Amino acid sequence: MPRIVAPRKFIDAADHQVGQDRPRKLKSTGPAREALEPALIEPVERVNQAKLDALAMNEELVNVVVHETTDKNANQLPDLYIRGVPQRFFRGKTQAVKWKFIELLARCKETTYTQEKYQDANGTEGYKQIPHTALKYPFSLVDAPPKFHDRLKAVLAEG
Repeated sequence: MPRIVAPRKFIDAADHQVGQDRPRKLKSTGPAREALEPALIEPVERVNQAKLDALAMNEELVNVVVHETTDKNANQLPDLYIRGVPQRFFRGKTQAVKWKFIELLARCKETTYTQEKYQDANGTEGYKQIPHTALKYPFSLVDAPPKFHDRLKAVLAEG
């Protein structure tokens, strides 16, 4: 039986306009600074102020301390990466870290389950899976502004 192959859909960049090119007039007389007509830059999309605020917040430094642990198997020097940029956390020491790494630290959670036997209304026995979620690297913020407390509460509440 012959095999049917669907043609691939290619988008060739050369078939589309690149940039916002338009002719600009160059005056032959007058100061050189004013000889070339200024470029017209057209905005492509609206600026999302909430997104810009969140990006700015991500780069702010906040003091954090990752708690020490007695677990021999735990990572004693946790390091996290965002887009290839590392951040190492020294347990038990306060350090100034960009908020984006603290938010990532707050998202490092471990969930374990315990089982509990139960009986439903019909008398059938079964087991409930009870989740217990905790931070993989428990930490505290030190002298952080209230906006970070609010954001941290929201991140910790996520599943």
